[in-house]
Amino acid sequence: MESTTNTRPTDAFHLSEPGWSMAPQDPLGGPPRDCDVLFVHGMASGGWIWKPDFLDRFRATGYRVWTLTLPGRLTGPTLRSDPSALPRATRAALHADSTSEVLSIFASILPGAGLIDGPDLDDFADILDRALAAVGRPCAIVGHSLGGAVAQNHARRHGWAHGTALICSVPPYGMWRASAQMALTNPPLWKALFDYSLFGLAHADHDVMRDNLFPNGVSERDYMTFVTHLRDESLAATSAAGGIPPFAPPPGLRDDVLVVGTGRDRLVPALDIWLTAAWYGNPPVFLSDAGHMPMLEDSRTRLADTLVDWLDRL
Repeated sequence: MESTTNTRPTDAFHLSEPGWSMAPQDPLGGPPRDCDVLFVHGMASGGWIWKPDFLDRFRATGYRVWTLTLPGRLTGPTLRSDPSALPRATRAALHADSTSEVLSIFASILPGAGLIDGPDLDDFADILDRALAAVGRPCAIVGHSLGGAVAQNHARRHGWAHGTALICSVPPYGMWRASAQMALTNPPLWKALFDYSLFGLAHADHDVMRDNLFPNGVSERDYMTFVTHLRDESLAATSAAGGIPPFAPPPGLRDDVLVVGTGRDRLVPALDIWLTAAWYGNPPVFLSDAGHMPMLEDSRTRLADTLVDWLDRL
């Protein structure tokens, strides 16, 4: 795995609004294409998760690609992970106009506050819809992990995009089954993810996270490059990914949906990949040697080839 680097956007277009942004990269060659490709990241990451050489595979075959960074909490991280949260809230409270505003400011930094003030999956889906509208032409969505839940929720709320690829995705019925399996078969990972979700990155067991997110191994340098880019994810979004209330469209045959799983994914097991594929009426594609982060492993070449072949058939 190489070091994670941000993708430099072209000068053609860059959209940035409070809390979220997206940027394109133009084709490098290949035939004209009748759609663009929009990449949606998973939990706690951003548009930086898609490596330049991975995106260049699409650009070389004529596709314009877009990377979307979904919003975090507008009030910033809570006390669970940010030691400066209390001084930051205190400074803001000094300029508050009322007691209720002061209380609201301090409430926003309490651990668990993100469960109440979002953003949630519906907010993410609405932003994805605005992003697709900004692209202004047919666009296929590639959603990884939580990004797959966002793409499915977008389909339920706004209709299907030109095509939807779900990579190691949250299943349409939610993560409850996979989470229960993890708690029984891999308690250290279940606890590490729980600690990360509730208390922040500083309180997670990084040895467990590294070994399970990157089962094929990753250097200390590359892991630290990855993990220092992570942010606190909204508890409102991650809790909704559990599947209650339902966030995905009802089952049905969709020949414009591609489901991709990996053989060494410790977060979304093969059974859930098969059930997701059955939900949309298509057999899944498996990258047998990859883990939950195939776009950061050597397998990203095979993943890109799989996606390009699918895009060509849309």
